[in-house]
Amino acid sequence: MVTSRRYLIASSLARLIRKERGGNRVTEGHFPNQADRSSFVVVEGDKGSLVLVHASSGGPIEERTEVPRAHAEALLDVTPGKLDYLLTHLTVGTRDIQILRFVTPGPLDLISVFFESEDEARDFRPLSWFGDDVTMEVAYQNRSIALEGAPQAPDVPMSNGALNSLLDALENRYVAPRGYTAHHAPARNQAEQGGGQRNAPPPPPAAQTGERPTAPQRGVLSRPAAPADDDMRDDDNNDDNDLNLNIEDNVIRELARSLRPQRR
Repeated sequence: MVTSRRYLIASSLARLIRKERGGNRVTEGHFPNQADRSSFVVVEGDKGSLVLVHASSGGPIEERTEVPRAHAEALLDVTPGKLDYLLTHLTVGTRDIQILRFVTPGPLDLISVFFESEDEARDFRPLSWFGDDVTMEVAYQNRSIALEGAPQAPDVPMSNGALNSLLDALENRYVAPRGYTAHHAPARNQAEQGGGQRNAPPPPPAAQTGERPTAPQRGVLSRPAAPADDDMRDDDNNDDNDLNLNIEDNVIRELARSLRPQRR
């Protein structure tokens, strides 16, 4: 059974992700709750869907039926609760992370992560740029947001290490961290599978081989590559390595604004 967990995210980081990866606009209309089921309609692009959610002993069961967009829009007009959000997909390792920027009924940024089992969800370790876990808070569920309005989310603290972790993911330099996608991550190499050469000595320095070291390109900011044993996890010590620099949310906003192409 598919299950999910939901987290807060700093609005500036969500904006940075959308700037890099774009997003699709999604509209949902929710009907009033019934005794043992609920229903809502979804419009995304040129597609429409009617979704029925039934309660069961093992958790909610969702049944989705495609309908013509015109029919879905007609249903939207009679739903008492509506919401609009921008949906952005970000792949970290082998897992798809969804970033949701709610526009209607109010501004709110959330992360949704889906799992194939409760055990997998329970063992999940959030990344350093994730905010608080709000999975069990009804106010942050789509249905509640549509019918009751968006909650007043607290500010999400950020650090230099968290921003670096997100930039690694955006640059596709980040592999799933330890405890994050252990069920799906492939073996890194044959040496680690057999344990034969895992601790092999490093190659000799360039001075001994006669090779000239490669100089970094001018005008390009770069960070040293992570050691082989560290690139499978989101290092808990990033904040320490980066002098524990805290970053204000509006600083990232101003940076994203300054990077926007200027009109001539």
